[in-house]
Amino acid sequence: MADTSYLRYTVEPWIRDQLQGTYRQTFTSQVLELRTGGRREFDAVSEDRCVVASVKAHSGATSSGGIPSAKINSALLEIYFLMLVPADERILVLTNPEFFAIFNRSTKGRVVPEVRVELMPLPLDMQTRVDAVTKRASDEMARESTGVSRDV
Repeated sequence: MADTSYLRYTVEPWIRDQLQGTYRQTFTSQVLELRTGGRREFDAVSEDRCVVASVKAHSGATSSGGIPSAKINSALLEIYFLMLVPADERILVLTNPEFFAIFNRSTKGRVVPEVRVELMPLPLDMQTRVDAVTKRASDEMARESTGVSRDV
């Protein structure tokens, strides 16, 4: 399985720092109660719990240049969960400009206004590492879906 810990331990804290600069309060990853009675971990929650954000570091188009439907659906699922948490501001943070553009084009008029979709581009060195991590994960998923063994 591809090691995506870089996203959790480097990218998400960087996003929390950016939000802290904007909102002048500390942001942490927290498990929150949903209106439906369940619980879910969110990537960035302000100390007063008024701002809740989810972070997606998806890459852009598929390797064949197509629309990344599964990534779009994953981002829409995050919006669903953001809608289930009580907060004054709900933000879906996308870190890749290409995916941000694809997502906005593909979902125009279909995203609830209560969730703001925001682009927070990563520094170049961080984006390069994220690209490598997401490519490994994508290649792994492609191998699994075609039934090609890792040992080949």
